[in-house]
Amino acid sequence: MIWCLGLAAFLLAGLFAQENVDQAHEIKQDVFAQLLEKGEVRTQHYKVDGSEFTLFPDTELGRALKDTWTEGKRPVFVAESLFLIEKPEGSSTEDFDTQLISRILRSVSSMEGIQYYSHSNRKMKTLYSRSYTIDNPDDRNWIPDQLEGSADNLSVYAFQEDESFGKNYYRMDYRQRENEVSLVIRLVEPLKVGFITAVKANNLVFNIDILDKGSYLVMYVGAKVNFPALSLFESRLNNSFGARITALHEWFRENYLMAKELESLED
Repeated sequence: MIWCLGLAAFLLAGLFAQENVDQAHEIKQDVFAQLLEKGEVRTQHYKVDGSEFTLFPDTELGRALKDTWTEGKRPVFVAESLFLIEKPEGSSTEDFDTQLISRILRSVSSMEGIQYYSHSNRKMKTLYSRSYTIDNPDDRNWIPDQLEGSADNLSVYAFQEDESFGKNYYRMDYRQRENEVSLVIRLVEPLKVGFITAVKANNLVFNIDILDKGSYLVMYVGAKVNFPALSLFESRLNNSFGARITALHEWFRENYLMAKELESLED
């Protein structure tokens, strides 16, 4: 009897694991196996000819992220990560959280005060001391975060005061589907280190794609950056942009889980 119960448990576990893999058919099976085991899969390339995004979900929105680099010169830094975010216990596996995901990604002001690990200082630091949506990059007037309705084909501009790189301006382009939201963050003015231009306009692009699979989310974050191959910049920028991927994940994850907790209290 014990042997039969053990065999049944083994078979059920196998079926459950296969179900998870089947559900994430948008992610390569070997990559998703790593994601289930570790909760994160990361790649990072510096000065590698022909390096491209490879971890993005195989969906309409995910595939479109390959073409977000518009500059003639190829990026010198390419990094991407996949994260698995489990929905809180008791969450419906039949309902998608697409609209909640969409609102969080549009909450530019909520990025203010997020933390990241500084390799040079070996401690946690504030990433953005100020962050908000603006009307356009010329007038730069504060406007409320654009949270109503669908994010599909929405474009907004954002101002962020970066503790490392000063005041910067970005364009944020959104797309939304039934169970997926993507965001492309593009630098629209040069990023400076002191008085020196470290990254030219359009030479820094962050890509985010979040796929709702019912019982969990798959979050993709990718970055492509081109900057001068000078020893003054290399170590600092490599570490900084890699750390920002982690910070973006933590920002979204914390806001998502907090919102889900509030939902459960209201119910």
